[in-house]
Amino acid sequence: MEKFCQSCGMPLTAQNQGSEQDGTKSNQYCQLCYVDGQWTEPTITFEQMLEKGIAGIRADQTTGKMKQWFLIKSYPMMLKKMRRWA
Repeated sequence: MEKFCQSCGMPLTAQNQGSEQDGTKSNQYCQLCYVDGQWTEPTITFEQMLEKGIAGIRADQTTGKMKQWFLIKSYPMMLKKMRRWA
């Protein structure tokens, strides 16, 4: 089963895992959201993260228009389920 960053919802891979304070890889958060055991944007709100994520989906040139539409429509519900926002 695919894992997702529990902050932004991006697919979590071995290449983009964030890091804990002791330098180990985070199994929950990506490197864009979590580095050295701390949030990269500690004061970001849910609404700001939602806007940022939707902008990222729109900027992705490798995703077809139909898939982008689906991702944009489903992203708010998915993001609400992520550990940081639940």
